[in-house]
Amino acid sequence: MFLDKLLLFFPIRVIFPVFVVVVFILAGIFFGYYEVSESNKKIKREKLREVCRLTASFHEEVEYLKDKKNLEFLERKLINISSDPNIDIIFISSPSGKVILSSKRKYIGEKSISLVKKITPNSYSYITEVIKGFGKKTGIFCQVIDEKKIIAVSPILFSNKNRRNLRPLDIGFLFVSYKLDDILNRYKKEILIKLVAQFGLLFSIFIIIYTGFNKMVGERIDTIIKAVNRISKGELDVKIDLNGRDEFSLIASVINNLVNRLNRYIKYDYLTGLLNRFGLEKEIEKLIKQNKNSWSVFIFIDLDNFKEVNDTFGHDTGDILLQKFAKRLKLLADGKLIGRLGGDEFIIFFQSLKKPEVEKMMELWMEQLSGDIQIGDQLIYITLTAGISIKKTSQTDFYDLFKESDIALYYGKKKGKKLFVIFDDQLRTKEERRILLTDILKKSINNNDFYLVYQPVINLRTNKVSSVEALLRMKNGEVGEVSPSEFVPILEETGMIREVGFWVISQVCKQIKLWEKKGINQISVSINIDIQQILDKEFVKKVADILLENNVKPHKIKLELTESEAMKFPETVIRVLKDLHNMGIEIAIDDFGTGYSSLSYLKMMPVSYIKIDRSFIRNIPLSKSDSILATSIVNLSKSLGYKTIAEGVEKKSQVLFLQEIGCDYIQGFYFSKPIPSEDIEELLENDFSNIY
Repeated sequence: MFLDKLLLFFPIRVIFPVFVVVVFILAGIFFGYYEVSESNKKIKREKLREVCRLTASFHEEVEYLKDKKNLEFLERKLINISSDPNIDIIFISSPSGKVILSSKRKYIGEKSISLVKKITPNSYSYITEVIKGFGKKTGIFCQVIDEKKIIAVSPILFSNKNRRNLRPLDIGFLFVSYKLDDILNRYKKEILIKLVAQFGLLFSIFIIIYTGFNKMVGERIDTIIKAVNRISKGELDVKIDLNGRDEFSLIASVINNLVNRLNRYIKYDYLTGLLNRFGLEKEIEKLIKQNKNSWSVFIFIDLDNFKEVNDTFGHDTGDILLQKFAKRLKLLADGKLIGRLGGDEFIIFFQSLKKPEVEKMMELWMEQLSGDIQIGDQLIYITLTAGISIKKTSQTDFYDLFKESDIALYYGKKKGKKLFVIFDDQLRTKEERRILLTDILKKSINNNDFYLVYQPVINLRTNKVSSVEALLRMKNGEVGEVSPSEFVPILEETGMIREVGFWVISQVCKQIKLWEKKGINQISVSINIDIQQILDKEFVKKVADILLENNVKPHKIKLELTESEAMKFPETVIRVLKDLHNMGIEIAIDDFGTGYSSLSYLKMMPVSYIKIDRSFIRNIPLSKSDSILATSIVNLSKSLGYKTIAEGVEKKSQVLFLQEIGCDYIQGFYFSKPIPSEDIEELLENDFSNIY
């Protein structure tokens, strides 16, 4: 656990030598202490034997010469012995307790016991007991005292001719004090110097070995660390070149294998095997850096109506379709960089020294990539839309190419799909305006940029205005008048259509109340609603709240939903429209005939009106097919109990034809363009029968 914590702060190449040094130091301290301790014991034993022999030898000479009153010889002997610097003091005490002979003359005549106390203060009692015991037993006392001295005491018998029996008072003693401090310190230093030399040599050898080992191992570790750092930053082309059978080579091999597998998972799409977004970005950026003087072509492909394939046949079939399309793409664009961004979006990238003319190539590709794909028993027809960016390589990067091709694809989808669009300055200007309008639209309600105009709907039986359609318009101080065809798609894309849609309903209700105050009660107002409003869980409640707030009867408004929008989420649409119908609001299906209606769904919807799209009205009665279609829609509507409204009526011949086939209402420029609310009031009393 402790080592794990250390590794959080220091690399192992720091911890290891520090650990070894600490071990060396601890070992040195231990062995030093052990050596010093053992050496002290040995020295004490040797010196104890030496002092004991010296004392015994000198004791014999003293015993022999003391009675002969030949003290001069003993004194010389005493001086010779005390020449040893470690001899602290040697003295002879008389039976009377006086020092009669000493290696230090100053002590002669002093009390011997006092001198013993001065020399061995800590062991004084013990030594005096030994001296007192000489009367009962004889023998040399020789012992290490206080760990720093050797004390030897030997009884000296003094004969007394007047006494026949020996008494304690006739016994003196020989006292020897031998110092161990200097010897022990000298040996201690020698031992320490010896140990330092030994450990210094060993440590030097360790440093040499570690330096070589660290150079060999450290370089391999550094190689691995540098490679891992690069990998952690997203560089997956790194390969660690370490040869050998050691552990580091094994680790390098494992990392290389992991990177290879990681490369596969990170850079390639699991479903199609093509490069994914990450892989595309890395490869394209690499090619851009390598070929600065070339032209780069970035083709962004999106399958048309792929969601319908998933919804109709299931996601498994959709996945197989993508795999088969990817194979078709690889065969067609062989030699070029191909990838899948995700879903049904694919990328083709290539470079050319000359600015490529891609129109003919794309026309051929669009034809070859579109067509039937067989999946089991199903034959699925696919088309695609493509956005293309062509730029000088030195002036671009992956994101720039991606952004431009995405914008081109967006406008291709708006144009009607199944085509390709090349990004150019005109498209750039268009996109810049779209971005500008998006920013303006976010503030348009608060800035009062929106306003409503109304187009009358004529009842062909009464030839009078029966209702009006509220149409949203916009005028901004910065960009002027903006066409609905320009700002409505932006509202839908950004989701602002919900907020603006409720604003329209609220403004219509306010206008209805203004008309009612003027006595105009006979008309209702049609309001276009978007599928995003329908999908709002609070939509029905919010409409009811607006009506209640303005005190407007539900039958005074009609809500129009386009056929194509109604078919996107039919179950939800049916439920919401029924709730609105139960409130008393009438429902109209707008642009009928342009979508792909299911009659089974249509008959379940609480619809009151079918509005025939202007594309079927434009060429009647001259176009036989359009006339037949218009007639069929009117007849179908009648059979289902719906009333019909023809949009885009601009000619008298159209009015007469529609009246003949039984159309109920008509609306168009032939009667009136969309006009302000105050102008509508003038039209309400008009009889339009004179314009037939």
